[in-house]
Amino acid sequence: MGTGLAVAGSGCLGGGGEVIVSIQQDVSVEPGNAWMEREIPDLSDSGGAIEYIVRAEEAFDIYFFADESDFQKYNAYISGDDPNATPPGNSEFSQAAVPAAGEDLYEATTDDGGGRQSVDAAGPYYFVVDHSSYRMENRVEESDDPLQVFVDLKVIRNRSLI
Repeated sequence: MGTGLAVAGSGCLGGGGEVIVSIQQDVSVEPGNAWMEREIPDLSDSGGAIEYIVRAEEAFDIYFFADESDFQKYNAYISGDDPNATPPGNSEFSQAAVPAAGEDLYEATTDDGGGRQSVDAAGPYYFVVDHSSYRMENRVEESDDPLQVFVDLKVIRNRSLI
């Protein structure tokens, strides 16, 4: 899968925009839990985009929440509570990983294999790599092994026209 490095900061991108979150990191997710990026600034005033590629040797789910209430229900589930609903997250970014073509890995990406995809919803935003039975999309038992996953996530804010 590769060695990763977590970086959060800013920089300019050739395609226009400022990278405000950049993470390239190997993570281990215990069964029934999740890895989350909770510090994604709201892009609704300036506009912006997200791009990600997430890979692992077993199935997992990606959830992108742009609604605080929906995220709180997800977080309650992960914390062992039984929320009254299990929202699916933003439909443009939330997905189940699928087998990667020609590889022994599962992969979830933004459009075009990890290309930049506009975020049209107001924040706050939460990006989640899920290794639980949330929404029963992937069955995960407490006795299962931790998920070893590589996360490559970028959040880009559009450049100001000032």
